[in-house]
Amino acid sequence: MIALGPLAFAAPLALLGLLALPLLFMVLRATPPSPSNVVFAPIRLLRQIARTPETPQTTPLWLIVLRLVLAALLVIALARPVWRPDTEAGADLPVLVVLDSGWSSASNWRAMTGEARSALERASASGRDAALILTAQANRSEEASELRFAPARESLARLAAVEPQAWAHDRGLAAERAETLFSDERAPDRVRTLWISDGIESDGSRTLSQALSARGPLIVSVPEQGNEPVALRPAEANAEGFSVTLVRPPGAPARSVEVVAVADAGQALARGEARFEDGADTASFSARVPLDLRNRLRLIRVESESSAGATQLTDDSWQRPRVGLIEPAGGEQDQPLLSDLHYAGEALAPHAEVLRSPLDALLEAEPSVLVMVDAAREDSERVSAFVEAGGVLLRFAGPRLATRGDTLLPVALRTGGRLFGGAMAWDNPQRLDHFTEDSPFAGLTLPEDVSVSRQVLAEPGPALDARVWARLEDGTPLVTAERRGEGWIVLFHVTAGPAWSDLPLSGLYPAMLRRVLSLAGRSAAGAPSQGAWQIDRALDGLGRLGEPQGRTHPIPAAAFSEAEPGPHTPPGLWQLGAASAALNVADDATELVRLPRDLPGAVVTTREGGGEIRLTGLLLTLAALLLVTDMLIALALTGRLRPARSGLGALAMAVVLLPAGAFDARAQDAAISDAEAMDRALEVRFGYVQTGNAEIDRMSRAGLTGLGQTIFNRTAIEPGEPRAIQIESDPILFYPMIYWPVTRDAEALSPNASARIEAYLQSGGLVIFDTRDAGLSGLGGTPHPGLVRILDSIDIPPLARITPDHVLGRTFYLLDDFPGRYGGGNVWVEADPDGSSRDGTSGVIIGGADWASAWATGPDGQPLAPVEGGDRQRELAHRTGVNFAMYALTGNYKADQVHIPAILDRLGQD
Repeated sequence: MIALGPLAFAAPLALLGLLALPLLFMVLRATPPSPSNVVFAPIRLLRQIARTPETPQTTPLWLIVLRLVLAALLVIALARPVWRPDTEAGADLPVLVVLDSGWSSASNWRAMTGEARSALERASASGRDAALILTAQANRSEEASELRFAPARESLARLAAVEPQAWAHDRGLAAERAETLFSDERAPDRVRTLWISDGIESDGSRTLSQALSARGPLIVSVPEQGNEPVALRPAEANAEGFSVTLVRPPGAPARSVEVVAVADAGQALARGEARFEDGADTASFSARVPLDLRNRLRLIRVESESSAGATQLTDDSWQRPRVGLIEPAGGEQDQPLLSDLHYAGEALAPHAEVLRSPLDALLEAEPSVLVMVDAAREDSERVSAFVEAGGVLLRFAGPRLATRGDTLLPVALRTGGRLFGGAMAWDNPQRLDHFTEDSPFAGLTLPEDVSVSRQVLAEPGPALDARVWARLEDGTPLVTAERRGEGWIVLFHVTAGPAWSDLPLSGLYPAMLRRVLSLAGRSAAGAPSQGAWQIDRALDGLGRLGEPQGRTHPIPAAAFSEAEPGPHTPPGLWQLGAASAALNVADDATELVRLPRDLPGAVVTTREGGGEIRLTGLLLTLAALLLVTDMLIALALTGRLRPARSGLGALAMAVVLLPAGAFDARAQDAAISDAEAMDRALEVRFGYVQTGNAEIDRMSRAGLTGLGQTIFNRTAIEPGEPRAIQIESDPILFYPMIYWPVTRDAEALSPNASARIEAYLQSGGLVIFDTRDAGLSGLGGTPHPGLVRILDSIDIPPLARITPDHVLGRTFYLLDDFPGRYGGGNVWVEADPDGSSRDGTSGVIIGGADWASAWATGPDGQPLAPVEGGDRQRELAHRTGVNFAMYALTGNYKADQVHIPAILDRLGQD
């Protein structure tokens, strides 16, 4: 191999073929093109003309240059050129690729696997053996059976099926695998190892580096600063919403990331930006979310990361009920910090939204739980109706209740109460007895110093035992409860403050009240202490919530708080009876530290996204195109191909000769050629409006490409490749449907563009305006500035939210909702399409579901963007796209389908 700067040749002797190009030039110059046969009618007259000598015409110079270029490409391709060749030490040794495959690799997964693939392809091209070790493996026994040096194509096949895992990598275990690999008698003595790292330090890094460098050169590839992963610590709820902390390795440049909070139905509840300052390792994000919406929150994630560590799932412990403390009608007599309401409120505040007001104001706030202390007794029908309707009434005893009971009690009470240690003493102060297994307080630890000095007593009866949740050591009921209608009444037979017992001064008190809150729904349920948790839905390495894969193990309830994500206990939502708990990758102590650069025996390099590139295939492809071009030109020059009579020859030559950029340049011109007009008129193509944002335009193209494949697979329509549109200059009448992603900085249209869009709508075209903000702004809420500017430029009829019987939900699939990447948003169409000249169809569809991202697929057919509702919502998004396309192509031909129920009903009556 010889190198000329960044370009090298694996077979340099083949370049001697370039010396033959001058000889080839002379041969081509002297060889004329084949003569063409021309039929001329007056042949007799021509025979009388004296013959003159004919001199052959030489080959045109431009054709000679084309053929010389073709020959030069073939010669250079045979020399096997390589761009940025791998010239590191040991480049001719067998290859061992070690790939970090934990959750922290997900954000750079494409670049990391691309580098691994490039290394294995180089080994395969040179006939070297290779092996692949993953630092996070879902099935350890399966990898152990495949751990050997073999032809590189086997490792390439394994690499194609590898995905990042949802747990941290185990580099200590990877070192053990490397030792096992090297101990095989068939293993080579020396290997060249490429460790493709995510750049994050973990236990076992130095051990792995020592094990790998002992058998040959070790190259460690790490991402550039600023490209390392970001993790999301558990969110903290507050009175206004929630706050969350993001972490990354320190020392990186300033960076902003987008954080989104998603409800259980897939809607985005909050979205905003968190910013890492220059060199900072943490960033904060907070959002204002009302309690009712916060209780529906299912997950919080970093939008641009797509990893399990950048996703935080919420569970039952996250949701907070609204609790109302009933204030006495005449105010409290005790000091504020000594009152019963103060103790009850402080014990409930960490687990609920606590309101403190008179009863009337509390009932208007629709609480889940009402707390009634002795000084605030209310025996009203409103409280009874609240309980009957499903509310929880939490009551505490006191002197008033000891004197006279009422109807809002779970058990009948004796008059006078019970006093320990006084003139009416029955016994000494009593301690609490252990909670029984069927008690909601089961599993709570009893403090040694809690005792009861006074309480109200329950009347004995056959139903008493079934209503007792807690007792004293002598068997006297301390907490009783009864189901009343759809709700509960719970009575603590002591005061809410420390007047009658030490219970309000202990940590057991708030724990018991939290268990009572569970009666208001699953939201406040404490973690069960018995049984075992089973996986319900699992996170994958890319942060997507779905069905668990592989074999999982149950987690004992007592050990769940100590469980760590792994192959058999993946992060996700776990179920135990009616309770739900989240196992997340990151916790409050999670920190990300950059991998050290002084690993034993390693050379650490920064991954810049470019390894060596072999150019042979590219050059041979260009040579083949030039060969086809030469054939077409030769046929045209000999008269066998007549472009003047048929546009096929000219079109074929244009496809071969013009680069892809020529089509983009031609798309900017208002006037188009006849060939392109025929192409657009005879093939169904969808268009998308270019916004100037490369990422949005890329996703729009990928979305319409994915939608076109779905339409091809499910309908009789065969759409072509989508086209980009410059709305100010390009002709748009050829496209039945145009997807228009609207950015917030979109500008108003020029009068000429507005007139062309109005003509397009009147001629039957359909424009889909997508604000891509999950409906957080738009026609029904905060105005979207870009959409307002565009719509103000166009004469569009009045709009209205789409109705359930609209024909758009019947054109192909029966749909009641039209989700995209986001779900649950409003969709707007013309309010009265029957009054237009479009035969009862709407020319515009406006929404914010980000449909293109849900449709978008890559070259391998895999989705490019996550969807909030998972695979089911993605399928509904594709059905939505099919309905949009059928609506654009067929109009209202299925309008009568909305009347089918009435028609069938009439037929059944005949």
